[in-house]
Amino acid sequence: MKFSLFANINKDANGVFLNQVCSFIESLNSKVIHSEIITKGGETDISKIYDSDIIITLGGDGTLLDIAQKTKGLSIPLVGINLGSLGFLTQIEKNNYKELIQSITKGQYSISKRSMLNASVIRDNEIIRNVDALNDIVITRKVTGDTAAISVHINGSYIDTYDGDGVIISTPTGSTGYQMSAGGPVSDPEAEIILMTPICPHMMHRQSYILKNDSSIELIVEENKDFECCFSYDGIVSSINGKDIVKVRRSDLFVSLLKMQKNSFYENLRNKIYYRGN
Repeated sequence: MKFSLFANINKDANGVFLNQVCSFIESLNSKVIHSEIITKGGETDISKIYDSDIIITLGGDGTLLDIAQKTKGLSIPLVGINLGSLGFLTQIEKNNYKELIQSITKGQYSISKRSMLNASVIRDNEIIRNVDALNDIVITRKVTGDTAAISVHINGSYIDTYDGDGVIISTPTGSTGYQMSAGGPVSDPEAEIILMTPICPHMMHRQSYILKNDSSIELIVEENKDFECCFSYDGIVSSINGKDIVKVRRSDLFVSLLKMQKNSFYENLRNKIYYRGN
């Protein structure tokens, strides 16, 4: 098999662990066609990995999401080795990396096809940004102490205007991230749904919505044009202004995540989230 590997510079700055994993792969008569130490959001020449069978990330969830952004549309399965703290999207901890590599070379894995979201930012009737996200699309207030009024429309119907910290639109994969921290539900990552959760709205109700995956969501920043909000997708942050419109729908793209046969989403949920801090 042919592998490409990407290590987070903040977790493996000198590439010691990266070299260790590469050596083990080659000892199993497999091939490393590309290895690289990366910074979040840094440039990567993905043409070097087109022939890969598997892409391995060494870091945490953020590293996997970063490489998913860079490689979306290639249909090459991704798998993460966790060098961070939580690592919910990653498959295995650092000390057990040999088990992962051996399972892959023996074909003892499955592929989990994960849906993405597409978001278009519209200003004065023009699309100024178009992105795809594996985890979530988020609009939040930019200045501490301010609230941001964001109206939500689903399939053309007005739902409510949330005056608070913001709104999260998430995939099932992203349900265990910011969306869950904001009080939203946890979803099976392969469910065919979209989730919408307001963040700390200044109102008596704050329900999340579970939507069909062909739903169309429109978010409008109901503030003056000089009002700034943060707009983020999979943790990549930029700014939008009052009166901007964000239209979100299911993306045409998918991300393939490699899954070890023995790993269960619900077991990971129990071990990594429910018991965290105990």
